[in-house]
Amino acid sequence: MNRWRWAASCRLITARIVSQPMRRLTSLELLDRGLLTADEIRANLDDLWRINRYLGGLSGNLRLLEGLCRRAGKRRVRILEVGAGDGRLARQLRRELCRRQIESEFLVLDRRLPHLQIGGRGPESEGLGPVVADVLALPFADGSFDLVTCNLLLHHFSGERALALLRNLASVARDAVVVNDTVRHWLPYALVRVMPCFGRHRVSRLDGAASVRQAYTRNELLQLGSLARCGDFEVHRTGPFQMGLVLWKTPLFPVSVLAKVEPVPVGPALGEPT
Repeated sequence: MNRWRWAASCRLITARIVSQPMRRLTSLELLDRGLLTADEIRANLDDLWRINRYLGGLSGNLRLLEGLCRRAGKRRVRILEVGAGDGRLARQLRRELCRRQIESEFLVLDRRLPHLQIGGRGPESEGLGPVVADVLALPFADGSFDLVTCNLLLHHFSGERALALLRNLASVARDAVVVNDTVRHWLPYALVRVMPCFGRHRVSRLDGAASVRQAYTRNELLQLGSLARCGDFEVHRTGPFQMGLVLWKTPLFPVSVLAKVEPVPVGPALGEPT
């Protein structure tokens, strides 16, 4: 009897915890500190690809990019992916777009050269153009690309730096910016901590949990899109616990999503931990 009461109490406590909103907590992830060995970096990037492949990063980005190309009426596009890691996501997106009769030229940008070169799987081998640069100081002229994408990157930025990121990406895009990221919630937090099938390496489990803790909610993404003032925008669900923010450089027709933004109390530094 005591065992059943204990199990019921555990379920009740878990339900109460999950129902509570998760407070945003920023941190510097291990992969960003530049202190990992080559083997640790490779294992972490392998886990990131596994997450992208099975939890919506690949399918969500592909769906958004295909829709954007269709709306812009383009069958040939030039795309910049920032925070690209080893370029595996861009490589697969290029293949999938080709299967859909969309010719794409990808440039993959990361601020760390070892990420682009890891394991001998450099982007050059797949026709991708690698660029080492800071996303807040992009070395491109305005409107250099049809589309700009970033995946699992926005949560690393808070406040004015998050807005600067979105504005920088929008400045080099002609048509739209696609931002895909995880959502802050207790369920993906627990998933990445306890399921080794997605986070096989210790660094991946620690960084994955940190990523969820500093990710944005849907309302916060809507507020970021509004404050960035880059044009019209939309928020789409791209996976079980992922969302995509699309910033349009041309007005949406007939109704802008700006009119649908839910009021969210925001201080002078949106996204900063409270």
